[in-house]
Amino acid sequence: MRLRRLAATLERISPPMPAPRAKLEQYTTPAELALKASLVALERTGYRGAYADLGSGTCRIALALALLGAPRVIAVEADERLCPICLEASRTVSLEGVIEPVCSYITSNTGPLRRGAITAVVMNPPHGVQRRGADREFLEYAFSLEASYIVAIVKAGNVGFHRRVAESRGYEAELLWRDLIEIPASMPHHRSRLRRVAVDVIEFHRRK
Repeated sequence: MRLRRLAATLERISPPMPAPRAKLEQYTTPAELALKASLVALERTGYRGAYADLGSGTCRIALALALLGAPRVIAVEADERLCPICLEASRTVSLEGVIEPVCSYITSNTGPLRRGAITAVVMNPPHGVQRRGADREFLEYAFSLEASYIVAIVKAGNVGFHRRVAESRGYEAELLWRDLIEIPASMPHHRSRLRRVAVDVIEFHRRK
């Protein structure tokens, strides 16, 4: 029941992606999915330290983390149009002191965050459909931060690939669950009014 109420709040304060850009593979993360993934990360890490949402878009995941009790959340987004939306949404629920929007691009080994400063990453990165390897870039950058725990919402069916990438960086990967995301037609290449995309929610934790 609590998650349903929070999902309603999240949908109210964080609007759908405005004029999504194909090259950035932008779409809105469903509120309940953002909350479920965030809750797993918070429970695994004891609600301590700083959390990061990489490729934050309109801040759905960052807001979910903050609404659930994360003490500090950094939302990293390359699209400068979206950072003010994130800031305004956080002010709506008096969380501007918790969420810090950062406008920056991410590559495999470059980004705005300091290594060792992040407890956990929760992200819905590009799936690598429009730009091959974009999903791996986000994962590689998350691993470079040396966070103790990572949750990623990724294109379904590639768990083996994600596990190999994780192992090469000293992490272990486990599939948490599979979900469906509904994406309304919003780009010229969309041929149907509504697409349902299967995603895997995968956790990564440092190898002991």
